[in-house]
Amino acid sequence: MPATPEPNRIGTVLSGAYQVERLIGEGGMGQVFAAIHLPSGHRVAIKILRARFIRDRAIMERFLREAQAVTMCAHPHVVQLLDTGYADDGLPFMVLTYLEGETLVDLLYRKGRFKELEAVQLLTPIIAALEATHRAGVVHRDLKPDNIYLARNLGPAQYPVLMDYGIAGLLSDPNDGLTWNNGSLLVGTPAYMSPEQAAGTGSADPRADIYSMGVLLYELLTGSSPFQRESEQATIDAILQEAVRSPSKIVPSISPAMEAVILCAMGRSPDHRFVSMNVFGAALHDALQQPLGSPALRQYPLAERVIASRMAPPAPAPMPGGPVVRGAEFADKRSRTVMIVLDQQGGAAVASAPSSQGLPAAPSAGTGSRVGLIVAVVLLGGAALGAVVFIAMQYLHR
Repeated sequence: MPATPEPNRIGTVLSGAYQVERLIGEGGMGQVFAAIHLPSGHRVAIKILRARFIRDRAIMERFLREAQAVTMCAHPHVVQLLDTGYADDGLPFMVLTYLEGETLVDLLYRKGRFKELEAVQLLTPIIAALEATHRAGVVHRDLKPDNIYLARNLGPAQYPVLMDYGIAGLLSDPNDGLTWNNGSLLVGTPAYMSPEQAAGTGSADPRADIYSMGVLLYELLTGSSPFQRESEQATIDAILQEAVRSPSKIVPSISPAMEAVILCAMGRSPDHRFVSMNVFGAALHDALQQPLGSPALRQYPLAERVIASRMAPPAPAPMPGGPVVRGAEFADKRSRTVMIVLDQQGGAAVASAPSSQGLPAAPSAGTGSRVGLIVAVVLLGGAALGAVVFIAMQYLHR
């Protein structure tokens, strides 16, 4: 069946109030246009459902649910819903705040890795927006750099705005039909999905968003995705089956506390993650102030294990010529000094040299009536060698 063509909306007026200017973005469910609100002259963004979904009741309800979720999550860093309506062809649309700037994914591609302070400063307003979202009974379920917009027209440079509540779930209705395996909609973007989302349980709660924020922080600080693979299914399999690679294996300068925060947020079980976005945000700021981990962070068993492993001294390098030894064992095996054995004629015989150094025997003292002396010196201590040489020289010069 051929795809339903999208009508040309450029120049049209929606609901007698919004004149469409140009297309500025599009996704699987809808298109986004820049428009002018004719009564006020203000520029707005209009998101309208795609034409092919006009007879799909489930998708229509999902689109309207997004409008409901955005309205419930009123926060300065959540995109604002200004109005709703229907086009002449019956497709629903939302009127949203118009944003000028770029997405976080654009900045990440251009900038590369972030420093810890930069990442925390950028994500702090988004964490606050998500806390408000969760308090309103909504789970975003699609957190990723593409859905964080850095606006230039709303205040300071890089004003972060959380967007796209298209697959948001209401905690009052957890069984909303969005699962991975039933062929309907993908709950989240695979590379940022929590294990419970990837497993298709349909039971994602606010801790799923905490997991996704951990993945996002991992990506900002390392410049790489922990589980991204060549295909969506391979990515899902990696999330469900593989352990996350420690961020410090990629960027050794990441502090133990920051690494612990990332890995706690990405705990495989929701019970191992931070209990709320507020707690997650506080842990991030603590990690900046106390790079070795605050007492509050160390209360999490996973965080304590991560920090302890980073603080453990590295294994000593093997010593040349034999196995690593230390302490009393080292003294017993390596601290051997001088051995002199007299023969039956009053001379001296060289004892076997136990030292691994293989030091040569001392030369003979002389010939004739004088008693010959042979001294074997097997020595590691410099002070002992000096004393023996001094005594031998005194005897030879009598």
